Amino acid sequence: MTVNGHESWQRVAERVQTERAAAIPPKWSIPPAKLNELRRSTTRPLDLLPSLIPHHELQITGLDALELAAAIRQGRYSCLQVAEAYCHQAAIAQQLTNCLSDMFFAEALERARQLDRQREETGETVGPLHGVPVSIKDHIDVKGRRSYAGLVCNADQAVRERDALVVDILRKAGAVLYVKTTNPQTLMVLETVSNLHGRTLNPWNSALGAGGSSGGEGALAALHGTALGVGTDIGGSVRVPGAFNGVYALKPSGNRVPISGLECSMKGFESICGTAGPLGRSVADLELFMRVVLGAEPWLVDPLLAMPWRSLTEEMRVLDFEPYHHKRAWDDIILPLYFSDGAVMTKKALAKGNEPMLPAARRLIEDPIVRELSVEETWALNIARDDYRAEYLERWASTASKSPSGKPMDVLICPPCGSQSTPHDVKPWWGYTALWNLLDYPAGVLPAGKVLASDAYPEGYAPVNELDRENMTIYDNALYLGMPVAVQVVGRRHEDERVVGAMQVIDDVLRA
Repeated sequence: MTVNGHESWQRVAERVQTERAAAIPPKWSIPPAKLNELRRSTTRPLDLLPSLIPHHELQITGLDALELAAAIRQGRYSCLQVAEAYCHQAAIAQQLTNCLSDMFFAEALERARQLDRQREETGETVGPLHGVPVSIKDHIDVKGRRSYAGLVCNADQAVRERDALVVDILRKAGAVLYVKTTNPQTLMVLETVSNLHGRTLNPWNSALGAGGSSGGEGALAALHGTALGVGTDIGGSVRVPGAFNGVYALKPSGNRVPISGLECSMKGFESICGTAGPLGRSVADLELFMRVVLGAEPWLVDPLLAMPWRSLTEEMRVLDFEPYHHKRAWDDIILPLYFSDGAVMTKKALAKGNEPMLPAARRLIEDPIVRELSVEETWALNIARDDYRAEYLERWASTASKSPSGKPMDVLICPPCGSQSTPHDVKPWWGYTALWNLLDYPAGVLPAGKVLASDAYPEGYAPVNELDRENMTIYDNALYLGMPVAVQVVGRRHEDERVVGAMQVIDDVLRA
């Protein structure tokens, strides 16, 4: 079928998805009848792994990235054994949750063999990630692969001739690349669904979303199909998938981790700082990523802050903190700035692919606040942003008066979202995460428990506002039972190390 002489978006999507399915080796393919039977048997894809993956492979994929790197270094596993286990588990994860946009397993296995040969010949590892499988979000460039960014118009683009800088650093540190993960249409929504690749399901409950825009990374990490994932975040896109999928994630401060080599329809937008960040199985994984990337001194080849990773061992202080005009910041500054072009570039990209805008993107882009701004209006919003940053910093500093040490609080602990995921096509409020992008504060999420049968609204509870009413409306204990609960840890600008340190302290308490 063609539209105006062009291949229809449905035909393009069918072709791309058929090619993707063909990348799964027959030995790892679940027959359609069995897959349908498995899906009918449970809404928790996580529960299916033991019946689909050999025990010895589950032992390998059960390690976090730091543990896995050590196991390879100590000779407990070869790079090839690890790559085979992760390629297999990623293939299963794709069939259960639709979390991958691209798979290149043969290339990964050959890379693993090369690393094993090099280790055997020299006695040395390539770097701290020697043999560690690393997954990459779809719109981040990987040499020889496409960066679809969830858009039909990118389906026939030329493959990338070079790695994004962050990918190049990870590869040189010894990482084995093997998959790219799904992101949503436009990248600017908190559920991962696109016309091109379809919907990514939550491994804890397939009736709920995996978050976005790094939802493929979140789902793959929850299913132990990646040792370390790389996502991006301009409003919660690393943290929300981390929270919804029960894994660890970090949004660094802007201009610390390189973001050159990305495909998106908002290139040149700088009013709110986007950044690349890791998703992993532990706080240690997040720190490993930051140490590896910053240890490569990327500021020597990219205009970034020349700020190496620092160790912080001082005692932490956490105090009560009253939110400061968070709703106003979203309504009056964040949302107008996100689409200060009136979403023109996004609409052009959709029109180029002859594809319809999906409900999740439509609800955001067609908000009355979104319109094309004049230069003067954009400047005024940038001034409002800077004023708000100054006010917030002053508010943070004022906590020193409440501290026995006379120093301000180190971190702020808050929710990453108003719910533990949402039903499909229901838009959660971004304010819990997007605020920290506006302020350019580092923020991470970590799992802090599960929804219990006793978790219910008190009898007679009255919502405090319309957003709270929306959360109350969608909450069904039977639906959310067992879903991960997460907390978000936030620090002041460029105090990423303090955030990671506090996350480790909190994690130690929660796991004790």
